[in-house]
Amino acid sequence: MNTPTKYSYDALDFDLCDLDDIISSYDASTDPILQPLWAQIATDLWAEIGAYGQGINQYGETMQGHLERISADGRDFMVQLGFSQTAGNNFYDAFKLSDIGKLHRDYDIGIWSLPHRPTDEERAEKRKHTLRGLDYLEDAYARYDVSDAFLNHPHIKIVIPALMLYHHERLDGQGYAKKSADDLGKTMRMACIVDAYDGDRIHRPHQPAKRTPIEAIERMMALGDDKKYAGAFDADLLDAFKTFKS
Repeated sequence: MNTPTKYSYDALDFDLCDLDDIISSYDASTDPILQPLWAQIATDLWAEIGAYGQGINQYGETMQGHLERISADGRDFMVQLGFSQTAGNNFYDAFKLSDIGKLHRDYDIGIWSLPHRPTDEERAEKRKHTLRGLDYLEDAYARYDVSDAFLNHPHIKIVIPALMLYHHERLDGQGYAKKSADDLGKTMRMACIVDAYDGDRIHRPHQPAKRTPIEAIERMMALGDDKKYAGAFDADLLDAFKTFKS
């Protein structure tokens, strides 16, 4: 536990407010710098996620379900918010890898299926998956004949890492990387909402029952006694997401 990470948030220079324009500036499915190689790499990485924990706890299947849902929700919600379908598709392609750091070699797979609430030490270790995702992808790209142009393409250099690193941020600055409202554009604010929503809908072993959709959204709105998410999310986007999911 508590293995030092190779990367730090401070060492990575992303303007997360510019992400709204960057994710709309190309089409990952047809871009000649990315394709056809990226299609193969993305397929291989998705297979690695699904295979994680086979014969132990099948956690990769659980992770694939979560990643598919949040990526599809984000894509469709972005279009509803006025982004292009291409931007939504780019988001979908990138966000499916947002938790791949959980496969990192430094993890004991059991940490992802604890029968109890995580301890402070376990929680801190789990949070490292965002940074470890960069390490995992760096190793993965090294297995292929990728060009400098490929590695410097905005999908590879900015969009995938940004969504991976910062999808647990809060507007009040209490997220993993301590980004605050002024640091987060609409794409990142939306990504944080769709990820938290689906995470709250997953039934954990220590919970008596799975939360309903409205229970999860109202918890995110801090409407009840549970104030875990007070100040975390963009209120207007959360209202729009509530309508989107209804």
